[in-house]
Amino acid sequence: MHRTIQTSLRRRVFLRRGLCAGVAASVPGLLDDPPTRIGRRGRAGGNGGAAVPATRISLADYGGKPRAAPGVLVGAFSRAFAALADAGGGTLLVPAGTYDFGEYADASNIILCRNVRDVAISAYGATFMATTTANVMPHFFYFFNFQNITIAGASFTDRGFTPWHEWKGMYCAGIQADKASRGFRMVDCYAERVVGLLAAHNNADSRKYLADISVQGEVRYSYYGVGASFIRENVDVDLVCYNVRRAFIAYSLKNADIVVVAHSTPSWPGSNGLVALVSGGASMGNVEDVRVRVSVSGACIHDSYVHFYHQGPEKEGYMRDIDATVNVFNEDTTRNLFVFDHEVDGVRRHTTRVWDRIALHGTIAGKLGGKVVANASVTTAPGAVYLDRNLAGLEDMTGLAAGFRVAPR
Repeated sequence: MHRTIQTSLRRRVFLRRGLCAGVAASVPGLLDDPPTRIGRRGRAGGNGGAAVPATRISLADYGGKPRAAPGVLVGAFSRAFAALADAGGGTLLVPAGTYDFGEYADASNIILCRNVRDVAISAYGATFMATTTANVMPHFFYFFNFQNITIAGASFTDRGFTPWHEWKGMYCAGIQADKASRGFRMVDCYAERVVGLLAAHNNADSRKYLADISVQGEVRYSYYGVGASFIRENVDVDLVCYNVRRAFIAYSLKNADIVVVAHSTPSWPGSNGLVALVSGGASMGNVEDVRVRVSVSGACIHDSYVHFYHQGPEKEGYMRDIDATVNVFNEDTTRNLFVFDHEVDGVRRHTTRVWDRIALHGTIAGKLGGKVVANASVTTAPGAVYLDRNLAGLEDMTGLAAGFRVAPR
């Protein structure tokens, strides 16, 4: 299984490096009609290509039908997972329809899944609904210790979500492990009015346990797309976002491929970075071997599109071997494309943290109101950050710190 995921990730990296470089020319009206949801790649009954045993069962056989009571639905999932465990894995079919799991005023795990392996949840046409009634973040699916899990075609929404001050709402899926767990996939998933599609909940001490995470889908009117912090290796994310405050954030990211297509309107709250690569210091985990491709249109609600973000008081730490592209379409004014800073109770003017072997690419169709590169924290241990010549031509580059340079032809 590990070899299959690694091969797939490398293949997608190769394809995207060729395709994303030409997105500005090939899609001049990026997301011209953002309210239209993207088409699903799979079909009813499909499992997103998951490599699982042939056993197939239906949630309906365990009482899990649209309009069933929340307690009945939770029990149906529990019994269905138990049946698949007895069978050695397989596919759980969720019939089309809306499944309302009721109201939540605490940080509940609505469907808690422990030690599940070799299971695909096929939910094309199914919508999972909950209503968060307090300033908490319940999780719909929560997988604790797992192997080879796929959620395919599922839609999620939270009628109680708010993105404003004291925001609340559910995460569609959460993952955590205290033993080796790998192979978690979301394929063709859709989320609307949620805190996030996926969140990883390990920490710096337990980051060695999680690996091989892949998410593909669409997120709208939400706070986060994907949070993939403290995953040991192999993160693959492909998202379409409409009014999302932060499409991707991860601490200690390693060997990752992140693609985001985003559209925003002026009324939606933004953030300091649409994509945030974060290091809390060397002891918490450096950031390395990452590829980011961002294409954005609509209103500029973010202070930057890729944020290279050091945090915390630790002196040592680096971000290294990163390739980042930002293509901007149809915005009246664009703020910063790339921001490099180090925050400890405020942004530091100088840092000993390192940014090295980083390549920056992109295009802007419209006015640049900020900077191509905002280097708020000047490092005293400079590495090499290379800018494409077309980006360097958009602003005066003389104010950049040592280590930032224009790439040769």
